[in-house]
Amino acid sequence: MNFPDITQNFGISDIFSVDELKSGHINKTYLINKKYVLQSLNRDIFKNPEIIMNNISLIEKAFTDEKTITVPHYLSCCGKNYTEQDGEIWRMCEYIKENPNAENKNYSYGYAVGRFLRVVNTSGFEFENTVNLHNFRLNLPIRNIHGDTKIDNIIFGEKTTIIDFDTSMRGYICTDYGDMIRSATNKSFDLQTVYQITEGFADVLEGHLTKGEIDSLYSGIILVMSELIERYHAGNRNFPNKTYEECRERENQLNLQLDEFYRYKNDIIKIIDECFS
Repeated sequence: MNFPDITQNFGISDIFSVDELKSGHINKTYLINKKYVLQSLNRDIFKNPEIIMNNISLIEKAFTDEKTITVPHYLSCCGKNYTEQDGEIWRMCEYIKENPNAENKNYSYGYAVGRFLRVVNTSGFEFENTVNLHNFRLNLPIRNIHGDTKIDNIIFGEKTTIIDFDTSMRGYICTDYGDMIRSATNKSFDLQTVYQITEGFADVLEGHLTKGEIDSLYSGIILVMSELIERYHAGNRNFPNKTYEECRERENQLNLQLDEFYRYKNDIIKIIDECFS
């Protein structure tokens, strides 16, 4: 792959280092010159990458004057935030460094997701859906959501940054909350973690959600968990960089985690009610 042919479209012609980043499941991602993230969008998963990039443009515009959290800035190519090279869509943004000593990460995690939701739902636009996720019907307001609020998509740097908007769409707030709680308790279940995240989430969204949305937050955990279990059960067609055996192992781990959420249902609902009271 000739990286200079791609990066020069964004005004970066001199390349002295390329490191592949393998934290994601879907897209090919590279760190260029220790300073920029270059990424191609997987067309097998994302059939309309141009729509994704338009959603990202809307997000960047909405966060222009935001003071508390931030989003990545994508480099421009001929007036667009992406370029097409050899049939692939490429985008490039500045690399954001993590602060390993950041404090109150759980609270900041909940606050960042809540703040993102508040900003994108008060800026006068609607996301266009790009993938078929969260395919269920609830009697709740349909809003702009992030769609993938795992903790890997939060960077605790000089300012907390929320990233990865490939699945930003119209949907239900409870799924973003549910995915946060799922992700944060992935390795070990801890009610204190649930409380701290929920506290940050509620501090920025209290008064902006309906009673029905607040009451649905616990259900959001169960819905997101069940959906992810189904996706892993379907095998590696949803996760092209994982083997069939790895998908089965992950499915089993998720089922055990789901059991914990059922076991502590009353405690989690009590936390949600307390934080939003």
